[in-house]
Amino acid sequence: MSLEGIVTLENVNRVYHMGDHEIHALKDISLSLETGKLVVVLGPSGSGKTTLLNVLGAIDKCDGKITVNDLEITRLGKKQLTKYRRKKCGFIFQFFNLLPVYNALENVEYAIELATNLSRKEVTERATEYLRKVGLFEKRFHFPSQLSGGEQQRVAAARAMAKSPELLLCDEPTGELSVNEGKKVLTVIQNMVKERSDVLTILVTHNQKIAAIGDTIVRLRSGEVDSIEEQTPIPAEQLSW
Repeated sequence: MSLEGIVTLENVNRVYHMGDHEIHALKDISLSLETGKLVVVLGPSGSGKTTLLNVLGAIDKCDGKITVNDLEITRLGKKQLTKYRRKKCGFIFQFFNLLPVYNALENVEYAIELATNLSRKEVTERATEYLRKVGLFEKRFHFPSQLSGGEQQRVAAARAMAKSPELLLCDEPTGELSVNEGKKVLTVIQNMVKERSDVLTILVTHNQKIAAIGDTIVRLRSGEVDSIEEQTPIPAEQLSW
C-alpha cells in the first residue's frame, strides 16, 4: 500500500507482557492517514483502539515505524518525545483531565504556554478565541467543578486545538456524556477539522453511529486492521444514539 500522508504506520506492533502471557494489542498495523481529515477508529473493547492512539501520541511505545510529517517518532529519545507530545499533539481524553485549580481560560492558556513562545497577551487572546469557538466565552472564568461534563470536554477541545497541533487525538470523547452534550462536543471537533486543513484528527470510539461523522473509518479487530472505508461524513448534529 502507499505510505504517503501526514501520518504513516509501518508494521506497528505492541505486545504487553503479563507474567507468562503475551497480549498482542496491535498486530502488524500499516496505515497512511491524510491531513485535513477526521479519521474514526472503530472497534469493540480490546480491539486496540486506545493503544493505537497512545502509540501515535507517544504515550506508549511500540515496535515498527511511525512517521508524522517526516518526523520518525519511533526513533526519538525521551526528551524529544516529550517535546513532540507537547508541541505536535493535542489530546482530548474521555475523562476531560482539566486542572481543577485553574479556570477554563487558565486551562487553555497553560497548554498554549507549554507549546509556544507567544507573549502573555497573545496567549490570553488565543485562549479566549478558542473558548469562543467552542461556545464557552461567557464561562471562561468558571472552574471545572462549575461546568457540566459536556462543557468540560469542550474546554478540553479548546485546550487541545489552541496549541496548533499537527495531530488531534480523541479517546472516546463522548464516553461520559449524554447524547445532547456528546453531539455538541462532536460538532466542535468536526468544526475544528473544517477550519484546520493542516491537522489530522483521529477519534476512537466503540459507537458505530458516531463513525458517520468521519471522512475515513478504520475498523480494528483483535489488534488488526479489519477494514478501511472512505465516506461522505454527516454533520454531528444529525447523530442519534
